[in-house]
Amino acid sequence: MSQTVFRARVITALVLLVLGIVVLWQSRDLPFGTLNRMQAGFFPILFGCLMSGLSLAMLCNLYRSRKNGAVTDDGSHEDEEPVHLRGALAFVAIFVLFVLVTNAFGFLAASVVAMAAAGYVMGLRNWRLAVLSVGTAAVIWIIFDVWLGLSLPHGAWL
Repeated sequence: MSQTVFRARVITALVLLVLGIVVLWQSRDLPFGTLNRMQAGFFPILFGCLMSGLSLAMLCNLYRSRKNGAVTDDGSHEDEEPVHLRGALAFVAIFVLFVLVTNAFGFLAASVVAMAAAGYVMGLRNWRLAVLSVGTAAVIWIIFDVWLGLSLPHGAWL
């Protein structure tokens, strides 16, 4: 792997680690509950731990790659995709769009819009994009609203 790709992956792992720690810190006072009776802190704590653990595993794997000499500086990795800041900025914009749409129209509408935008950025078009967007929102609604009985946030206009 090239030095640029290595640095991009380290930065990604560090950002995910910081976000996982922030999620855990923000959910520290929420009641966790049990598997039979989940409370407000169950999912934030679960996903904060998962995000932190996976980012630490990614950092360890990157450290091992560097130690084994898999990171080179000679530019002989033409098969690797280039690192573009444009993609990262696009997903930051999608996150901002998600927050704005959630506040205005609710979580399900924001899920459809954000998944459609993310799919479009990743190159999905036509029916695949519609299935991804609507299917993701439907699965979220079935799992959280129907199955677990947790009401999803409604927007200010709904």
